[in-house]
Amino acid sequence: MNTALTLLPAVDIAGGRASQVVGDADADPGRVAARWVAEGAEWLHLVDLDRAFGRGENAALIAELVAAQTVPVQVSGGIADERSLAAALASGATRVNLASTALRDREWVRRAVRTHGERVAVGIDVRGGEVVARGTDARLGSLDDVLADLDGTGCQTYVVADASRDGSLHGADDNLFRHVAERVDGQVIASGGVASLEDLSRLRRLVDVGVRGVVLGAALYHGAFTLSEALEVASGIGHRVTRTGDTDE
Repeated sequence: MNTALTLLPAVDIAGGRASQVVGDADADPGRVAARWVAEGAEWLHLVDLDRAFGRGENAALIAELVAAQTVPVQVSGGIADERSLAAALASGATRVNLASTALRDREWVRRAVRTHGERVAVGIDVRGGEVVARGTDARLGSLDDVLADLDGTGCQTYVVADASRDGSLHGADDNLFRHVAERVDGQVIASGGVASLEDLSRLRRLVDVGVRGVVLGAALYHGAFTLSEALEVASGIGHRVTRTGDTDE
């Protein structure tokens, strides 16, 4: 079995710019995406923050960015109805991640998965054991109840975001991602909290239970580690960071 963990560097787009860049770094999303691909990224995770927060959209730019890539792209951000789903699919993205808010209408989510197959992932934002719709006060049910409702849909990919840690650099909650992976048939892409190579090393050990990928954001942009270092740990061929901070070659 392939024990490598797929890494998906994120490019969050707001107002046509890459929102996560630090200091004087270039915020052109095309150049940011090209940088990650040049450094070895095998996937990209493009997020339309404006659509996610209901303040507009960057659909044309997203489509332009997808077309420019030589690697598969996962598109996310506010995809919760037929219109936004159609636009995201039309961008040419390899996979489209439905927003957690889409889970307000779980029958629509089931239809979208059945219709579009592996091109549709289901996003699940979790806080304190509940599925939430970030940016709103909506609570969509307990995590286990939501997963039970989605059982049998044939969904092949779940993008599970730890809403309490996303962007925080407080460390990844591998127990959350394991919990979901053990209850679904598809793969889990983990998002939120990754702060160190040790986090990635622990998540790589969960590949055999179904955690197959990690979205990387703040840790990359703030220089906690380089993408090259992360890829070594994710592949298992580089150094392995232990809980004590030592490394094994």
